[in-house]
Amino acid sequence: MLNKYFFLFFTVVGLTLYSQNLSIHKISDINIVTISNPMGIAAQIPQSLPGSINPDKQTLQPEHDNPLFTWVLKFSAAGRVFKDISFYNTQVGYIVSELGGVFKTTDGGDNWTAIMNLGFPYYWYGVNAISADTVVISGFNNQGPINTGVVRWTLNGGTNWSADIVLTRPLSGVGWLDRVHFFNQNTGIVMNGLSGDCYYTSTGGKDSSAWTFITVYPSSGWIAGNIDAQANGNVYATGIRFAKSTNYGLNWTTSSSADNVFDGGVDFLDNNNLFGWTGGGQISDPVSGWTHRTTDGGTTWGPRQLVFPYPVRAVYFFDQNTGFAIGGNLYQNAGGIYSTSNGGANWNLDNSTGAEMFSMDYKAISPDSMDVWCVGSTGGGTGYTGKLYKARIQNLVGINLINSEVPKEFKLYQNYPNPFNPLTKIKFQVPAGAQYIEPVQLIIYDILGNEIQTLVNKNLQPGTYEITFDGKNLSSGVYFYRLNLEKYSEIRKMILVK
Repeated sequence: MLNKYFFLFFTVVGLTLYSQNLSIHKISDINIVTISNPMGIAAQIPQSLPGSINPDKQTLQPEHDNPLFTWVLKFSAAGRVFKDISFYNTQVGYIVSELGGVFKTTDGGDNWTAIMNLGFPYYWYGVNAISADTVVISGFNNQGPINTGVVRWTLNGGTNWSADIVLTRPLSGVGWLDRVHFFNQNTGIVMNGLSGDCYYTSTGGKDSSAWTFITVYPSSGWIAGNIDAQANGNVYATGIRFAKSTNYGLNWTTSSSADNVFDGGVDFLDNNNLFGWTGGGQISDPVSGWTHRTTDGGTTWGPRQLVFPYPVRAVYFFDQNTGFAIGGNLYQNAGGIYSTSNGGANWNLDNSTGAEMFSMDYKAISPDSMDVWCVGSTGGGTGYTGKLYKARIQNLVGINLINSEVPKEFKLYQNYPNPFNPLTKIKFQVPAGAQYIEPVQLIIYDILGNEIQTLVNKNLQPGTYEITFDGKNLSSGVYFYRLNLEKYSEIRKMILVK
């Protein structure tokens, strides 16, 4: 069934930015694209046949390693390669797959229904649920011209779909589309990862004339992994270079990638764009992956954070501490979901999925918890099976880094307002070196010394932090809050008045 399946992989080691060449040939009418440079083959989309893959003998599926979150396999689809996922709210979401598949859930991901099943030659790599019923998908028709991509719309939840909206790249090369995002009903972008460019619309994108071709990388290249598209118009993309737009993808500036191989996926904090992360990796020897972190908006990047046993394809962060790195190697049935609680200084293997994970989405279900969904696919000798995992993240700490300047000492400030009803803010400082000792703890006690609530219990990067405490479920009275870390401890008093 899947003798017409494509998989994008990268084999670059120590790559710097060189001129690139595209070569295209066909096997059984299937386009095979090879991107090469003076260093050799940089990227390729080969034909793969079920049972024809001979995985490398190296074992790439580590055991669980102190997982922070529990992931449950909610949905599997034989013969499918899940590429992207988008939820409009906590209940309604969509998955797109290769071979023209689209799936929908209306119960938070517990059950899924196929709402499109075109088969070959359609390949869907991007999806964005703009409302519960209005959904845009992107990809390509493998029998169409190599420099074209396809967008389709549904306005009634998948009951009916538009005809192909064909976007033609005005340059030579591959025009296949992947990730798509709309900032509002009219303004959106769709990425062309293989050629390093995108299309922009400010008029809804419902026909080909509504889209404008935009060059992201002037010297060409590719875009890999997830993009970060923020409501304020900031967009970040990575791959052979690091790219940023401040006007919804209409114009871009680029700089060197964080890693000398290439980057895969990117995420910046919406409320503080100084903090960002990117992933990457290689399937050539040694097979490995990594993440990098920036604290100055991408001007400079830190060293590789933890070498993973397979490439990282996407990164997602909720705050400056809590985030996920996902990826794998489809041909070796290897992949997983990693999490961090200290900004990537340490990573924990939450789930060894045996599938290369490509995309993630999440929605808040309460002020301190959210549902998270992650999709990917197995491959190799076992055949292709799309997989969806779900986790519920509870007791999220609403902690904000308000100053990244490194303090000289620990300090716990008086809460404000005080007295309070029922909300108050607590500010504290973490000096250099603390993140390598043990978790910083901020705990609330009643007047008898009974522990009421742990607000913080995690390794933190140096800086000044602020957190909101909600006393709505407590009685009026005197309470204490304590900042604690090994050799340092400080206690202050606060008064709740209702």
